[in-house]
Amino acid sequence: MAEVSIIVTTYNIEDYVEQSLASVAAQTLSDIEVLVVDDGSSDSTPQKIADFCAGDPRFVPVLLEENSPGGVATAANAGLDRATGTWVGFVDGDDYVEPTMFEKLHSAALTHGADLAMCEYQEEVDGTGERRAPADAHRWAQLSDPHYVLDVPTTHTFLRFIAVPWRKLYRRELLERESIRFPVSDGFFEDNPFHWFALVSADSIAVVPEVLCYHRVARAGQTMATADERLFHIFHHHDTIHTWLASRGLLDLYQIPLLGWVISQMEWISRRTPPELRRRLFDILVPIFGEYSEQTIARALQENNKGAATHRLAKAVAKREFGSFARCLSTRPGSDNPLVTAAFHLRHSGVRHTASLTRRYARNAIAGGQVASYANRIRSRRSDAGGRDVMFGLVVIEKRLARMEQQLDSVERRLASFEGGRDGDRPA
Repeated sequence: MAEVSIIVTTYNIEDYVEQSLASVAAQTLSDIEVLVVDDGSSDSTPQKIADFCAGDPRFVPVLLEENSPGGVATAANAGLDRATGTWVGFVDGDDYVEPTMFEKLHSAALTHGADLAMCEYQEEVDGTGERRAPADAHRWAQLSDPHYVLDVPTTHTFLRFIAVPWRKLYRRELLERESIRFPVSDGFFEDNPFHWFALVSADSIAVVPEVLCYHRVARAGQTMATADERLFHIFHHHDTIHTWLASRGLLDLYQIPLLGWVISQMEWISRRTPPELRRRLFDILVPIFGEYSEQTIARALQENNKGAATHRLAKAVAKREFGSFARCLSTRPGSDNPLVTAAFHLRHSGVRHTASLTRRYARNAIAGGQVASYANRIRSRRSDAGGRDVMFGLVVIEKRLARMEQQLDSVERRLASFEGGRDGDRPA
């Protein structure tokens, strides 16, 4: 049995895998086993793994016959199920690590009796070799000690770090005792629940404030390089984490950082979402935000230091206003013209929701004394009716909109009745 099991996961990375394995083989920590798990690659990756492992008895090839759906969960779990070490670490098969990485993580964990150890990393742009700090690099400024007891506030701090597993070392007994594995699905980003499960379960963490691994980015075929609906899978992990916390009676302690995590993912993914997929993203987010009170949403925004744009985006989701949500993501400048606003909401949210917004505008306008102003404009026979005048025109036809809403309700009831009859005809 080795002291540290290192799990290397690979899939169609024939141009990178040898560099990655060589960096692991060069570790100054000698008592290691290396489980190289290939997730059914269709290129020469499996052969390169077999050839490399044949020359080093510490390396064990685990070659899965078929590619699993989603991300690396199946491959990573296969490595965890075969690991024998007291400690477990991970390496992405297209990344590479410093020779001292696992020795330093292992030493820090032993010195402080920690369940976890974590180091810094840098991103390396594929093709150019440019190295850059990841998005959470500034969070290291908050860490002045080499070891932290993971009480609830401190756990909140570490949950805000990027969830990657390949810069950490895990006590295997913790993973086995808590049955911690990567959730398998047809989506990606399974490292996020794993990150939560491990941090919330651990008693303490040691930190090594050194860059010890290099994560390749902008590689063709890489999950993070995608800019399509597959990115939305990350929000399914909210339910996974939510359920896990609730099953342990911990939801009240962690609901604000969990929602904060959702908001951060919303920020990142919404910027990459093409206009034709924004409605799909909105529909995924609405039920998630619906699980939290207005006060909890406000606290999550405040405690994660979110700016005005994110506040508007979150508010639109919480209030189920797709028109506002889409406008927040629109690249064109916003408009204070109520006519433009009304047209935007009609196009994106439909008649029913625009009617609701119109009533809200009417109430605010009446309360603000704008009715009298509007009447004066009419009496003065002004011909240059502006956007606010047009908006009051919408207020005037509110009764028509109300009647239309009633008609829509009637149609929906009839459709529901019709669909119910069809459902009854389906075989069990």
